[in-house]
Amino acid sequence: MTPGRVAVLGGDQVRVAVAALGFEVADVERAQIAVVDARDRDALARAAALPAALPRLTIVAGEEQAFFAALGMDPARMVTSVDAAIVGPALVALMPVASRGATRVVSITGSRGGVGRTLLAANLARRVAKRLRVCAIDATGSGALAWWLRVSPKPWSDIEAVANELTAEQLSLVADTETDGPRVIGGPLVAPSTAALTAAVRVASAAHDLLIVDAPIACDPLAHVLAGAADRRMILTYEDPWSELVLDTANLAERDWLIASQSKARTVMRHQTFRSLPRDEGSVSAAIASRSPVAGALGRAYDELAELLVIDATEA
Repeated sequence: MTPGRVAVLGGDQVRVAVAALGFEVADVERAQIAVVDARDRDALARAAALPAALPRLTIVAGEEQAFFAALGMDPARMVTSVDAAIVGPALVALMPVASRGATRVVSITGSRGGVGRTLLAANLARRVAKRLRVCAIDATGSGALAWWLRVSPKPWSDIEAVANELTAEQLSLVADTETDGPRVIGGPLVAPSTAALTAAVRVASAAHDLLIVDAPIACDPLAHVLAGAADRRMILTYEDPWSELVLDTANLAERDWLIASQSKARTVMRHQTFRSLPRDEGSVSAAIASRSPVAGALGRAYDELAELLVIDATEA
């Protein structure tokens, strides 16, 4: 995941500096911002053809800074060095901020099995359902999400025959809801087809404030389908070699929240984690015994994520 796409009009020194900062060096057609080395007269001449709406950062010689300012160039869009400490903040300040609507679909997946994605999905669904209309979907076919949420939705086989024409009324007949809890779709023992899952996501997201999907592991084909349908993807991970391999091919994007499970790691496979979930076996055991929300340190971490999801789902 890069912080942005930058077109470089200048020599190798500028190109290397921009790439070293983590930006993607891109063609003008794809760029979000341009860096123009005014010390290179050929690059300066080519800058005249840049689209007027494309923000640009200009590198000028120190003795020419006053000259360019007198021509009307904004000092905030000029730097006199390719030093990372100077160019980096200037690029970030000029990078357009992409607008994003409210989150409606959240896919919760993992780098491998056993990372706690169903536990997270159930606990977030319960917590967020206190404030928003929530639907939780089990896309794994295990029935574990329904077990945690104390409900008995119909199996996916009841949806398959009407997948191409699924309506909200039909979906409600196969769902189940605990009092004051989330609506749940997807019982055991078979995972849905792509058509059934896609239809359920489409219909359920239109009828609820937030849809939380307990997805298969990240390398599963259904997880890829959900990644394309989701506004937000949570990826739980350990720090083992297999998880690192999966993350390296997961195409992490800005909308993804990478969550370290049972770890305080701030990075996994060079990827920065969004949050970490503490190891709390006592609280999990107590929750299993009563099929209730997890409390303790892990519960507090779930509370924080749930609050962030509520903000995410209600922002204008």
